[in-house]
Parts: sequence; structure tokens; C-alpha cells
Amino acid sequence: MAKFLKGLLVFSLLLGIWAPQSAQAAIKRPAKGLILDAARQYYSVSSIKKLITTTHRGGGTFLQLHLTDDTRFGVENAHLGQTVKAARKQGDVYYNRKTKLAFLSKRQLRSLIVYGHRRHVEVIPEIDTPGHAKALIKLMKTGSAANRQLAKTIASGNELTLHSAKTLPFVKALLSEYTGLQYRGQHISIGGDEYSATTAPHQPATVSYTNGLNRYLRSKHLRTTMWNDGLMRADLPRIDHNILVTYWSYDGETDNAQTIRAHRQIRPTLPQLNQAGFQTINANFWYLYVITRPKTFTTESVRYWQRDLTQNWTRQVWDKTNHQSLATSSRNLGSAISIWGDGRKTYSQKQVLQKTKPFLTTYFQHA
Repeated sequence: MAKFLKGLLVFSLLLGIWAPQSAQAAIKRPAKGLILDAARQYYSVSSIKKLITTTHRGGGTFLQLHLTDDTRFGVENAHLGQTVKAARKQGDVYYNRKTKLAFLSKRQLRSLIVYGHRRHVEVIPEIDTPGHAKALIKLMKTGSAANRQLAKTIASGNELTLHSAKTLPFVKALLSEYTGLQYRGQHISIGGDEYSATTAPHQPATVSYTNGLNRYLRSKHLRTTMWNDGLMRADLPRIDHNILVTYWSYDGETDNAQTIRAHRQIRPTLPQLNQAGFQTINANFWYLYVITRPKTFTTESVRYWQRDLTQNWTRQVWDKTNHQSLATSSRNLGSAISIWGDGRKTYSQKQVLQKTKPFLTTYFQHA
């Protein structure tokens, strides 16, 4: 008995020594994930669950759902009048009677969050503002009298203006419908990409807006993630450093040479974000964006992409194919591959899952 107790004590001590080291090893392992454009094209609960399973089997830890864009506000929201009660239901799919577009219910979104959680894959809802807001604004303008009136104040073209004091409280109200769906400590993405103000080197309104949303989510015991577009190099000291930044492009992938130069003069590089104290996810547009259009899926294109990724890309390569300025900081946590719609719904959900499979397999094996 004495030997048994002694052995048990030794085993317990060893467990105490090795368990934390194993946990540390898991933390240091680069994060891998998938970003799904569920706005330009609707994906059912069943389809998204299949992608969660694919992510899990590939060693991935998160799936970000880009739920809102100019094309569609792809999730239920009572503040916008898009509810299951007012919808037309066909099978398991809800359709907005006014826009005729499908959307996920909040219950369905919660079921995906739970499904992912049980497989160690965090499902991150993205409600993209202030840009990519055409569908959001359309719901406002065709909704309640209060929303129609508010749209006159906070809508500017296809964007939300950050110069109105009413914008931040309104977006907080939108997000409030999803904060209770997440597990404590998980993320919600606030978007922040591709809006018109991103050629100014100093953006006080953007800083206040970004920090306001981040602090609201923190008060709900959640974390914030956003795209890199809304962060100007000169403003980094004033932006909350606990925001996780998904870095997709230095210059915004525009064809305008003047805009490219302007963006590269005022936007931080990924290494500069890390140096300033921000954690990042590398979502390099050149290597990690799979756009669902026919030329992406030709045999030649697939083989070229697989060869290019495995031979020329690592998670340290963040700016197109540039290998001169690498992201070597431990604050660069990992990477994410994306599936983006072509805006035309060229392929069915089933076809998208099938045609993107070689890309996802190669990425998860290599990243």
C-alpha cells in the first residue's frame, strides 16, 4: 500500500508538471481557421456544420461567419425587423418577405456556436460596419418609422456615417442580439473593412467608434476582432490593443495606383501592428482567398494554387508575395483561409463545398 501511495504521489506530481507544459504547447501552436462569406451566398445550418467539421479535422480552431454585406443581412435581427415571426419558412430556411433573401435565425446561429464549441471550433459571427452596409440600410429604410427616420441621420450612401452620435448606440443595439449567443471569452467581429474614409491618416471618429464597440463587447465578457482596414498607423496608440486584427490586405486590392500608394503610406503593416501590441491573424488575400468563380476551380488553377501555397507561403508572409517583411512576432497568432462569394451565386452550396475541398485540405495540412 505504501508503494502504491508513493507511486500515486509521483504520478500526480508528474501530471502537475506535464499538464501545464502540454497546455502551453497547445497555446503556442499556430491558430488555423476558416472565414466563410455567408452574405453574398446563403449557407444552411447543414452546410456550415460540414465546414465546422472540416475545420476541426484539419486542426483548425475557428470559423468566422461573414454574415452581413451589401448583398444580404444574413442573420435574424429584431432591431431591423428581420425576424422568424415575420419570415416565410421553407423547410429549415427563413426568408425575409420583403427582400426575398434567406437568413439564419438566432436559434440556428446559436446551434452552430454550440456545435463548433463541442468540436473545439469557435464560431465567430461578423456584423460588418460601417462599410458593406447596403443591405443593413435597406432593412432600415423599409422597416419601422423609427428606423426610417434614423437612416436619414446615420446612413451615408451604402455606409454608416461615424460622424453621427447615433451610429454607435444603434450598432451596439444590433450586436446586443448576439452577445448572449456566444460563450464567455469568445469573439464577435465588428468588420471595419473597405469603407470610404480609409484614405485619411488620422481618423478620430473611427477610433472612438472602434473602441466603443470593443468596450461594449468587453462589458459582455466577449472579445473583439476586426479587419485591418480601419486601423491607421498614426492612430494605433489610441486604439484598444486587446482587439484581434484579421489582416487581409495592406492596400485594399484596388486597381487605383494612387489609392494603393495612399493606403501603404498611412496603414500599418502586420509587423507594425504586432510591434504596437496587437495580436493578428494572417488572411493574406493573395494566397488565402478562394473566390467562388469558375476560373478558380479549373484543374490548372487548383494545381497552381496548391503548389504556390506549399512552396511559397508561410503564416509569416502577409503582404501578397512579399518575403522581405515577414511577420515573425509571437503576436501573429496564425492564419485563416477564406471562401468568398462571386456575387453571382454561380454555384450551389453543395458545389461550393465540393469545389473548395482541395483548397481547404491543402491549407490545413500546410498552415
